[in-house]
Parts: sequence; structure tokens; C-alpha cells
Amino acid sequence: MVAGEVAVVRAGTRVGVWCRFFVALMLVLATNSCTGPGVVTSPTSEIPTSGIGSASTATPTVAGPITTTAGTEPSGDLWTTARPPSATGTASAADDLVPFFAAVAETDRLLRAAADAVNASFGADTITVSQATIDAVERSAPTAVATAIPAGLQPAVEQAVLLVYSDLVSRYAALSCLPRRSIPRSELNPRCFTQGHAAAIRLTADVDTARTLAAATPPMAAPAADSRTVAELLLRIAYIDERNLGCAQTGGFLAIDAIRIDWIAESPPAPDIPPTVGHIGGIPFRATYNAPAGWTVSIEAC
Repeated sequence: MVAGEVAVVRAGTRVGVWCRFFVALMLVLATNSCTGPGVVTSPTSEIPTSGIGSASTATPTVAGPITTTAGTEPSGDLWTTARPPSATGTASAADDLVPFFAAVAETDRLLRAAADAVNASFGADTITVSQATIDAVERSAPTAVATAIPAGLQPAVEQAVLLVYSDLVSRYAALSCLPRRSIPRSELNPRCFTQGHAAAIRLTADVDTARTLAAATPPMAAPAADSRTVAELLLRIAYIDERNLGCAQTGGFLAIDAIRIDWIAESPPAPDIPPTVGHIGGIPFRATYNAPAGWTVSIEAC
């Protein structure tokens, strides 16, 4: 592989298996098919408050777009950098995000290892992928990062956190073209392995922005299990996944702009089809809360 090709693949990384992309503990992600709508359920709640959507039914507050300067490709700095102290020296939202930033650093390391394995699969005329390379890509799925995002962050902090998450999902999704057999290089889709490059370049700066905002923000107050705040976080994570992994995508979507959610009940198109209850990024979604299972949300994409 020529040096330029190595750089492109090294920076971009992807998932070969959208239907095996799970989020455990805090979330469980599942799909009906590799091109079907994603379904997300919230964690079990032992003592949910009564009533669905105890939060306000008004359009939720959304933060403005996150702007950072482009950094260099992620390095071991993500693994060793300590979080900044809060602006007041007291507890802050950064304390709530310690597991998140640790998961980001570990996932970045796994993505870099997966990219190296993919690069090693390129020969002069063919691409030969070993099971070890497939396993390396699957291990780099950012499931632990999604699991570590708590519901209830202030809008600006949540937006910054979701941007970091989208950086990682985009890189992971950029490997979706990974062949499961030897193929001629001429048969490779030109979009393969390239859509995670921008995310890899900006990750360090985006992490720094999220750390700084969190350190300057008071600790979060955990919302009730049946709050729409919980459902909206699940929806935004699912939306990022769908834009990068669903509908034959190969990465490239970054949550730079706020992901707007509008709760609008709509009549079903047919009696046997459940109604949608809102739009996320202009796409209809369903969301239901049932104790003790929690929220189940699905985005009607593709």
C-alpha cells in the first residue's frame, strides 16, 4: 500500500457488523435488520416515577453547534490526559463524565489498532482480511462510550459529549466495507475506509472542548427514569448510529450541530402500524415507556 493510502485508512475506521453493534448496561441497541430502523431501550428502573414524559412536553432546549480547531490525528495523549479542574475547584459535570472519557480513550486505542490491522491487509493487488483483523474491528465498536453517557447533562455539555461519540462512531463505521474474503483491490468501493478521516483528525480537540465545558458546569441531576430527558439521549445516540451505520452508510456523520427533537404525535399510516410520536433530525421516531423495562425508542430511517 502506498503511503497516501495508509494515511487514509489509518485515520478512518469502520464496522463490519451494524447488526451486532450493542450497547449494554445503560442502553441496549438492536436493529430489526441491517437496513431497518434502530431500536433502543433504556435501563431497567426499579422505582420509576408515575406517568410517561414527566418532563415538559415543549420542544427541548438545544445547544448551538460545537466549534473546535482541527487537531492532529488522535494519539496516546487521550489516554493519559487528566481532566481539567472545575472552574470553581468544586464538583462539576466532569466528575459525572470520568467513565465516559476513560471509555473514549480506550475506544480510540482500539480503533487505532483496528486501522493498523486493516492497513496490513492490503497487498499490491489484493486485500486479504484475516479473522484476527475482523475481530480487531469488532472490538473497536464504541459501545462502552455510549453506555457511559449519562442522561441529564446540561444541553451544551451533552452536545459536546455527543460530538465526541460521533467522532468514534464515524471512525468505526468507516470500516464497514471490510471484506470477509480476499478480493482484488480494484473491486473495493472507493468510499471504503475514507469517511472517518475528518473525525480522527478532530477527536483530540473535541475531547478537550467537552472536558473544558464539563469542568465549568455544575454536576448533573439524574432525571427520573420515565423522563423524556432519558428518551432523548437514547434517541440522539441512535440517530448518530443510524447516520453513520444504517442505510448502507460508511461513516462521515459528525454531530457538530444540535440534534433537534420535536415531540409531535402523528396518526399511523395504517391500523396495524404503531404511530410515531415525534421527529429527530426530521426523521419520525417512536418512543414508549414501560416499567420496569424503561424506554424503547426507534427511528424510522431507510
